[in-house]
Amino acid sequence: MGQYAGKAIKLVRWGFSKHPFYVLTVSRTRIARNAGRRFEDVGWWDPSPAGDGNMHLGLKFERIKFWLASGAKPTDKVSRLFERVGLIPEKPQPPHYNPKPENVDTKWRPDLLKKMNS
Repeated sequence: MGQYAGKAIKLVRWGFSKHPFYVLTVSRTRIARNAGRRFEDVGWWDPSPAGDGNMHLGLKFERIKFWLASGAKPTDKVSRLFERVGLIPEKPQPPHYNPKPENVDTKWRPDLLKKMNS
């Protein structure tokens, strides 16, 4: 890890009220996102749909790969953006659990239990 330990790739919010614009920056993990002390800007993200209906994202791939290799950890939202672009592999999703409704009592009705299990 060395001299780059404790670094994070974060989203720094810019833009106006109700019109956010984010800059992807590399800074220390314990520094607030808008503190201004950062190592490098590695991209930008505009989550508001543009005229073509898409959200736009600009990344410096080589610099992001350098910082990831140096030990910088992306935040949750940044890692999801990187997964969408293919920079890092997607995390496996936890299994989906569907609990039984509370108002259905299957203890004394085995026929209903069979219907729910099939």
